[in-house]
Amino acid sequence: MSRRLGVGILGNCCTHGEFVAFALKQEPGAAIVAGWEDDPRRTSGLSAAIGRELAASPEALLDDPAIDVIALACSPHEKAAWVEKAAGAGKHVFLNKPMAESLDSAHRIEKAVARSGVQLVYDIPAIGRFDPVTAKLLGEVRAGRYGRAINHTHAFSFTFSTDFPLAAVWPERLDPASLSGGGELTNLGCYAVDYMIGLWGRPASIQAKTTAYWDVYREAEVENFGQVIADYGDFFASLASGKQPLAGLPSMDVAGALDPANWHNVLELQFEHHNLTVLPFQDVLMHNGARVPLPEYLDGYAPVSPFQQLVRAIETGHPPESDAASARLGVEVLMAAYRSAAEGGAPVPLI
Repeated sequence: MSRRLGVGILGNCCTHGEFVAFALKQEPGAAIVAGWEDDPRRTSGLSAAIGRELAASPEALLDDPAIDVIALACSPHEKAAWVEKAAGAGKHVFLNKPMAESLDSAHRIEKAVARSGVQLVYDIPAIGRFDPVTAKLLGEVRAGRYGRAINHTHAFSFTFSTDFPLAAVWPERLDPASLSGGGELTNLGCYAVDYMIGLWGRPASIQAKTTAYWDVYREAEVENFGQVIADYGDFFASLASGKQPLAGLPSMDVAGALDPANWHNVLELQFEHHNLTVLPFQDVLMHNGARVPLPEYLDGYAPVSPFQQLVRAIETGHPPESDAASARLGVEVLMAAYRSAAEGGAPVPLI
């Protein structure tokens, strides 16, 4: 694209607007034009992240002819309405995770994009589709390099010191499911779910268990950890995700909590004749028991970022790989998981 796309960042729920601003500043094709947030806990952070005063209203972003793209980082329960308004105003959408708080809202988003002709990219950064190692593996598995799969296991969690003041730092994480979609199975589990469906598509059924053993989550009646079993016919995919307070970890601040050194991310992919073990944040890739040198493995490879996918979609008219349909399937899986957990882990078919 010959010109930079103007971006307006709408929302800063859980400081995600700040993360979006940081990511977009790394994109030569993006120019952050404006931002808006009305939660007094989050306004100063977003203003500092974009380097300017916030707009007086969200409608100011929709009406601004200098803005081509609305980056949505608002509360999950607000996203469907804002996608509809942005699409109606002819703005493309950069939709930060999680997609929505309900399957109904996810369908509204998908329909709004389809009928308007704008493009939407689902921004679910840094963990699966957009981490260099796991992004390259995704392409290789899809291309059949490793043959027939027999197992998928993925554990992804943030780990904290037991005294970390989560309720003060990210109070939105304790919102009821009607606003957030759920607890950490939605917030962090969506990464593992997105990578799973990126590899294998729609599972036949879902089983799940959740737990709220961290006191702040238990008091809020949302889970801090969950497990999902997806039936892919010939094999099961097993996911475990959430937030864990770990005994023995020293006290940490927000920077420590966001340090990938304190993230537990272990992916096991097994095939009939190949085993792959990946610890992305420890720069570990094992193939059949031997460590693969990452500089050689990644030589000449770079994943296409969410924003780059959006630019390509605008140029070509073809939806990005990380699009509304794949995001909606992720919400289907998560909502089936919550239903299964409420029914004691019973299988829930995905029709």
